[in-house]
Amino acid sequence: MTPKPEDMDYVRFTSVRFRGKSYEETILQLKSALEEEYKSKGATSVSPRIFLHKSLPDAIIIENILVAEKSLPQTHPRLYVDSLCGVAVLRGSDIFAGGVIGIEPGASKDCPVSVYACLEKFNAGFTKAYTGATRFLGNGLLVMERKQLLGDIHANSGVAVRMTQPLVVCPSFQSCLFQSGNLVAQNLPSLVCARVLDAQPGQTVLDMCCAPGGKCLHLADLMQLQGTLIAIDKSAKRLNTVAEQAVKLVIDTENFLRIHCFDACRLCDDNGTDAGEPDSKPPYRPKQFDRVLLDAPCSALGQRPRLLTSSDSSSQLSKTASQLSSYAQIQSRLFREAIKLVKPGGFLVYSTCTTRPEENERQVSLALQINWPNLKLVEQTPNLRPFGINQPDGSVGLVQKFDPEEPYEASDVTNACNYDTIGFFVAKFVVA
Repeated sequence: MTPKPEDMDYVRFTSVRFRGKSYEETILQLKSALEEEYKSKGATSVSPRIFLHKSLPDAIIIENILVAEKSLPQTHPRLYVDSLCGVAVLRGSDIFAGGVIGIEPGASKDCPVSVYACLEKFNAGFTKAYTGATRFLGNGLLVMERKQLLGDIHANSGVAVRMTQPLVVCPSFQSCLFQSGNLVAQNLPSLVCARVLDAQPGQTVLDMCCAPGGKCLHLADLMQLQGTLIAIDKSAKRLNTVAEQAVKLVIDTENFLRIHCFDACRLCDDNGTDAGEPDSKPPYRPKQFDRVLLDAPCSALGQRPRLLTSSDSSSQLSKTASQLSSYAQIQSRLFREAIKLVKPGGFLVYSTCTTRPEENERQVSLALQINWPNLKLVEQTPNLRPFGINQPDGSVGLVQKFDPEEPYEASDVTNACNYDTIGFFVAKFVVA
């Protein structure tokens, strides 16, 4: 296995959720499609390793390939992209016009280019040379006229560069298999999170902060489209994406999945004057839901892959102290609303995609010790990464914390895929 570069934190595995009828047939189709795709990206000597996750029956794991950097030429005209675009390339994406920052003279349509991510802020467009730190991402073919990029970079859309020799070779989610809806790209901890909630067909389930919709639509499949699933988010634009994905996956958005644009911090009406049943619009009366998922807004410091610079401070990246403290405040507010909405005996799952204790263990401890005596932390199934928190009742190891900094045995891929993930946290409660 090629060692990871110090300035690039890539993810070794890609996880996808399988929703087809024939697992064996889907695996064969996926393997064949990936072999062709990997050949087109220069990985001709390596066959993609694909396997079913041993604890998640609907999760397929694909091992990504990190190419030795010295084996890729860096002699073509340079094309520069912003850091967000660079991260997408590390996830298997081609380069869209909106992510291009600059391009060296001599590059034209159908010309090979060497692609570099700019690791420092750069807003000069094409009028000034970039001189800051960069990270080489591989080579590609420029498929857009240079004058289009040199014109109005903010007006351009569409693919500008097809990656032909990426540094990290991994699946592109634009293939027909992913477009059909049989396979859904989803990070492994997110797949775990939906299963931990244990939503059953016929139940009334709430996803309080549902966008962009991966966990919500997973819950829909686990419920077999039976019962009521309420999806809440305060961003209308992001909810449109959820609705579009639901239609693509043939999920009933009239009688089963009900999507509402609403502030989840005001979701429970204690007085009941304006509250309704789950089959109506929010807000709702207390104790209406069998299951509640609170995948809370967070600092997202567990997200990977990442492009790192020398200015990154203790993995906090560009977040300020005031920004970081604000997440814990809103998480506490959402926690209070969530607890009030769960029926007695029902489950609440709290999750984040960060590794900060202030947003994870601290929130759990505060809820149990101070605010909510009717809460109890309970065991999770599946529990791939048990983590110990000493609780008032003496329980230890009931939460899950996916910390990508934790060492693991690299040779055992069936176990390594549980460690080389995004950073994530999951806690499950029963409400008395």
